[in-house]
Amino acid sequence: MSRWGGRTVAVTAVLVAGLLVEAEAAQAAPVAVVRSVQPTALVAPFPAVSPIGAALVGFGPVGTLVAAVAPVQSPEPPGTTADAVARGSAGSWAVGDVDRPVPTASLVKLYLAEGILATARTAGTALPAEDLARIDAALTSSDDLAASELWVAYDGPAVLADVVARYDLQGTSAPTPDPGAWGQTLTTAADPARFLTELPDRAHPDDAELLLGALSRATPAGADGFDQSFGLLGPGRSAGTAAKQGWMVLDGQRYLHSIGVVDDRVVVVLATFPVDVVDWPAARAAVDAAAAALSR
Repeated sequence: MSRWGGRTVAVTAVLVAGLLVEAEAAQAAPVAVVRSVQPTALVAPFPAVSPIGAALVGFGPVGTLVAAVAPVQSPEPPGTTADAVARGSAGSWAVGDVDRPVPTASLVKLYLAEGILATARTAGTALPAEDLARIDAALTSSDDLAASELWVAYDGPAVLADVVARYDLQGTSAPTPDPGAWGQTLTTAADPARFLTELPDRAHPDDAELLLGALSRATPAGADGFDQSFGLLGPGRSAGTAAKQGWMVLDGQRYLHSIGVVDDRVVVVLATFPVDVVDWPAARAAVDAAAAALSR
């Protein structure tokens, strides 16, 4: 795979659209009543016919949606800083706090895999076949055991720190106080967008090809049996999609994430839902609708 068809991805830290809701307990019934908060300042700039407007409408009022889109653009000749900014912002959207950290769940496996490959290449050593198999399993079927073995064997926090430095990820940090809880690594909407747009330039071409090739072969179900056909891998997915999925329950919240490269765009969809209000099927439907709008 060569630089996604020979085109360079603009480095864009983009678009965050937020919907916040509150759950109130009904005094007369055991069912939670959801009162949606519709912040006019966030919704107004984007009519429902735009990708952002459609994503907000499709996602619905329950939960928090954070979505990022960075266009893949043809190489441009060098110009001024203003020229670069104009090219980078074309076709992108930004709403809300792009630096708000959220737990990555299994998305951190992509950072971990790139860091391990880069470290071995810098050292001039070949990774053992069993570790290459673990990387493939961590990215295709989101295998937690494979990721845990890699995290321990290669010092996950140190690998993550190296990735953060090389890709200039501003909001990504290893979990504390338990550095072994890799799923609790924090990241922001801007960081996976930056990572994916810069991957062809910062990683060795063979490593970038290995990573994106694995993401393009994501299995229908995760190693734990969770159905991975949601978000960018949901209904109507593009044949050219390379995506990493993430799911987790932590501190009363469901996290359902989908990031990747879809045709000529980098798309990041991060979603959070209160466990006592939204079940997995409803969360999947909301993420599917948002991803479909952003990927169309």
